[in-house]
Order: sequence, then C-alpha cells, then structure tokens
Amino acid sequence: MQIPGSRYVLNQARGAEATMAYSSIVFCVFCLLALSSACYIQNCPIGGKRSVLDVMDIRKCIPCGPRNKGHCFGPNICCGDELGCYFGTSETMRCQEENYLPSPCESGRKSCGSNGGSCAASGICCNNESCTVDQVCDQDSAFS
Repeated sequence: MQIPGSRYVLNQARGAEATMAYSSIVFCVFCLLALSSACYIQNCPIGGKRSVLDVMDIRKCIPCGPRNKGHCFGPNICCGDELGCYFGTSETMRCQEENYLPSPCESGRKSCGSNGGSCAASGICCNNESCTVDQVCDQDSAFS
C-alpha cells in the first residue's frame, strides 16, 4: 500500500541530502585549500592568515644543501654561511617541500635589502625569489 504523496516527500528528502552532501564537500575543499597554502615568511600577505601568528610560532625553514648546512630561502634557493647559495640545483629540491607545510618559516635573522630579505650568507641578502649582494650581511653579522 502506498501513501499518496509519499513519493514526493521521499524525492524531496533525497534532494536535501544531496544538497547537504555537496555543500559539505565544497566546505571541506575550501578548508583544505586554506590549510595547504604555505608561505615563506617574506611573502606572507600583510593582514593575511599568517599575520595573527606570534613570533614563537615561526620555525626555521627546512635545512638543505650539502650535509644540511644551509636553509631554504625560497622554493629554489638554499643558502648557508659555510656554503654560500644554490639556485635551482639538486641542493634546492628539498626546499620545494616547504610549499606543502602549513606554518610559516624564517631563514636568516637579520633583515636586509629593500625587498623584505634576510641575510643568507656572508654579503648575500635573499628573499623567497632572488638574492642580492648587501653589505649589511657581512661575515660577522649575517646571523646576528
């Protein structure tokens, strides 16, 4: 025995379930997207998702280069006081992992340059895209 109008109610319930499932999937995709976009400390947007983090939450960037003596300054830049800088070589491959980490990182400690860089090695100032020669980063004060 079939109740009149029951098919309509059943179809309406299925439609609501499908809409809710679709909404849940869209919400999850947006959450994953928000969590998956890492940034090096130099290229974090002002007022962006990283601006509310305290200094204590900023970690050192992934070590790279020969014997892990350097640190990543960008996805293709690995620099260290003892080894100088590598650009787009096999030593920098590990730096691309930084893009998949959700928390920001910082390499070098002393600010330099006009483009938001940090001292990377003796006399070298790097941001996440490039490096320049900078006297601020001399041997004695590169990591002070």
